[in-house]
Amino acid sequence: MKQSFLLGLIMLASFLSIRAQESLPEPTAVAVEETKPSLLPNAKDWGVTVNVMGLISNIQLVPRTDLLNNNSILIRYAQSDRWTYRIGFSPQIFRFNVTTTDSVGKDLVEFDSTASRSNVAFRPGVEYHFKGSRRLDPYIALDGEFGIVGGMKIGSVTNTTDTTGTSRVTRTITEDGGFSVGAKLSVGMNYFVAERFCVGMEYGLGLTNIVSGGDRQEVIQIEPVSGTNTTLRNLSSSRTSDLHFQFDPMVQITLGYFFAQ
Repeated sequence: MKQSFLLGLIMLASFLSIRAQESLPEPTAVAVEETKPSLLPNAKDWGVTVNVMGLISNIQLVPRTDLLNNNSILIRYAQSDRWTYRIGFSPQIFRFNVTTTDSVGKDLVEFDSTASRSNVAFRPGVEYHFKGSRRLDPYIALDGEFGIVGGMKIGSVTNTTDTTGTSRVTRTITEDGGFSVGAKLSVGMNYFVAERFCVGMEYGLGLTNIVSGGDRQEVIQIEPVSGTNTTLRNLSSSRTSDLHFQFDPMVQITLGYFFAQ
């Protein structure tokens, strides 16, 4: 009798325990999602971001562009959950060469011309990140831009050969460079498809001012077949200032990856 009574108490306790468990609400999909670890970068992680261009059948990864539409390398550093610092570095080297050979009457004329210029720009910025989810990461960004416009150098050599010999005309033009300053405000979001790997979108508007020019010097050296060499020197000065205010022509699609500290 006593054994039957104890068995009954055990069965009653088991039944009440099962009923209590069944009465608890089942976790929703959102709650389950929130309990999973975040895919966003941690503090002190750093990453690289590039742009994506083209359609699905022709996707291309290209560098980010600065306010002057020059390609730049964008590095990000996650200071905390809210603040991320970033900097863009945009070097540019321009060199153009033309070489021609032609005949003018009985003379052979050989022409060789080269133009070169180098620019560099730095684009420090900061992002403020709003509360999202374990995958979604919305933010607002402010970038500054400081650039150096290198001087222009143009040189040409013209050799004219006839029956008496070869004459040469050398022309060299140098122009001072300048600088650029600007700022850009953007809004964007990152969606982390995997840990530290994200697909993003960004759109913004920017203001930039480019000041270039200054002293200009032209030197012409004439070396005839016979006679005395002649050097001509022309000095002048010209400076331009261009102010641009523009929106991004389209939403920038980005790919980014953060490396663990």
